Amino acid sequence: YVQLEIQSSGINAEYGGGDLDIDFSVFDSSLKRIAMDRRESFGSHQFQVKTSGVYKFCFSNKFSKLTSKTVFMDVYVDDGNYEEDKEASDDASMQTGITILNKQVDNIKNYLFKTQVQLQLTKAQRNKDQKIQKSNKTRVDRWSMVQCVFMILMATVQVYLLKQLFKEDKTQKRQARI
Repeated sequence: YVQLEIQSSGINAEYGGGDLDIDFSVFDSSLKRIAMDRRESFGSHQFQVKTSGVYKFCFSNKFSKLTSKTVFMDVYVDDGNYEEDKEASDDASMQTGITILNKQVDNIKNYLFKTQVQLQLTKAQRNKDQKIQKSNKTRVDRWSMVQCVFMILMATVQVYLLKQLFKEDKTQKRQARI
């Protein structure tokens, strides 16, 4: 599990990996369960923080210990101070205009960071899908090889049986000559 101390207004937790068998839980500072998923490969939870403190993010693999797991997790902590864009009026001072621009730049940075994290999640999911695709291709190739060997074996047996069916005995040839 992971413990984070959070003193803000909102949390967005995203996780992924594990091939459809991860248990995920979030507990607040009083150990009350806030969110839970069972046997999921990807998930996302958003919730408001009512009390500041240490929050626990728990991952479990108790029911599927035979397979290996790769799990990734991203937690975004929002301070809740998103102000809408304001236009500086003609009477506004230069300092107010710079402050507004700085806030807009900070908002753009936040959006770019969230976009970058989404891109990383998409890449991780693509890598997982490619791994599954490669595994399935290997399985299909092996099964096809077994089927080909079986078909060649059956063809050989059929040719042998047909030859035995039309084979004449030497005794039958002698009797036919007499």
